[in-house]
Amino acid sequence: MTRRITALAGCLAALTLSACASTPPTPETQTPETQAPEMKTPDTTPTERPTPPASTQVTGTVRYRERIALSPEAVVQVEVVEVSAEGRPGDVVGTQTLRSPGQVPIPFSVDVPSERIRADATYLVRARITDGARTFSTPEPITVLTQGGRTTDVEVLLRSGN
Repeated sequence: MTRRITALAGCLAALTLSACASTPPTPETQTPETQAPEMKTPDTTPTERPTPPASTQVTGTVRYRERIALSPEAVVQVEVVEVSAEGRPGDVVGTQTLRSPGQVPIPFSVDVPSERIRADATYLVRARITDGARTFSTPEPITVLTQGGRTTDVEVLLRSGN
């Protein structure tokens, strides 16, 4: 019985001492002597404009309706293309290639350099899946970036054999 009381007293003493241990002051309890000195910034007006991002991302998913699983050898290619003056797809301004992409829907993210984007131009996204002898491609390209086109959550529906 005395051993239990001695052990209990020892634990109680250790608990009491740990409660009395000093802790670093919190910001609310700091005195002016313990507070860190404030850093002062010079009163200057920034004359530089923030630099625009180096690229814009077009993101979304690629899918098809057929109930066919893709093999591990499948390759997905997503391109953002600028439309030429004649109205036909022209220069590719951004591309992403995904090897062994898994099953649909397949997420994509194509980086387009900001210097390649003109507000008066039209841009399209098109995609293609090649899986052995099977191919799926975009029947109708989708407008992105400008002219009311989206840059996020773009859904690209492919058709077999196009």
